[in-house]
Amino acid sequence: MRGVLGAVILVSFLGWASPRVFVPFETYDFGEIPEGVLFCREFFILNRGDEELILGAVAPSCACTSAPLPKDRLAPGESLSVRVCFDSSGYGGQKVSESVSIRTNDPERPWVKLSLTGYVRPAAPDEAPAKALFSSLYLLLDVRDPEAYGHGHLLGAVNVPYPKLSEALDSLPRGLPIIVYGGKEAAEAVHLLRAQGFLARALAGDGGSWSSLFGPVSLGDVPPPPGFQGIPVMAAEALAQRYLLILDLRPREIFRKGALPGAIQVNPEEISTWAKILPKTGGLPESLEVRVWVVDEDGEQAGEAAQFLREEGVPAVALVGGLGNWRARYGTAWLLPPLWLGFSEPPK
Repeated sequence: MRGVLGAVILVSFLGWASPRVFVPFETYDFGEIPEGVLFCREFFILNRGDEELILGAVAPSCACTSAPLPKDRLAPGESLSVRVCFDSSGYGGQKVSESVSIRTNDPERPWVKLSLTGYVRPAAPDEAPAKALFSSLYLLLDVRDPEAYGHGHLLGAVNVPYPKLSEALDSLPRGLPIIVYGGKEAAEAVHLLRAQGFLARALAGDGGSWSSLFGPVSLGDVPPPPGFQGIPVMAAEALAQRYLLILDLRPREIFRKGALPGAIQVNPEEISTWAKILPKTGGLPESLEVRVWVVDEDGEQAGEAAQFLREEGVPAVALVGGLGNWRARYGTAWLLPPLWLGFSEPPK
């Protein structure tokens, strides 16, 4: 009799002891977000059972949703934060409800579904997503002496004199195209950078087309055209077809902690002054295509500035979601302390 009773108790105990998954909230309504941002939300999963909770496959409802698991096992009483992200690119004008389902070994709840819902506002004509900037970003490097740079340089070019270039190597972006110009020292700079593993090329062009190409994007005099042989080069016409300018509206103390390569720090109240300096769409030669990106932390001030610049004829767009959205997508990739600090600061 005792043996039978013990077996019953053991069976009852084994039936009761199991993992129990608990999620405080399973759906989050983000309200309204602009098209092109990566929206992320933290969800919490708790094991309220008496056995280890095992998390298995993660099944997203679409390619636009992701939720990498930092770990897949939770001891009794242990909790886990899961970051669910939804990429709103291509969903403008739609009410969405996207989710990820996570497999568990809870016998009563084999799947947990975490959902993000809300409305995606269509992108405005003066907005562009981080993906577009990420894929077209480069660093334009002027290796002439500061006096020559101050006399005239290409807008957005960072000045690091060649004699100081070796000191700046730790601050240069690896994996990003670096386009170098600045006379005969540019060739030596390209050799130095490529020997250190950087994707560097010299900007090459002839005097006949140089001024017409880069006159509208020069501050001061147009720098002299270079001519190189025997090193990797980028043709001036190729750069002219993808010319970027980045205006960063964040305060200088924040800008100094990390900015996109070549970004120019601009106080919001200076936008009207920059509107007079920046190239206008109607005045550009057919061979020159310029996009002026305006960035801030969340995209709000940048949106207003980009709209104003467009009204003034400048081909400007705001980075959707600002640099906060950039970090959500890419972490701190390309957000570096401005390269010119300690060398020669661009004149304002």
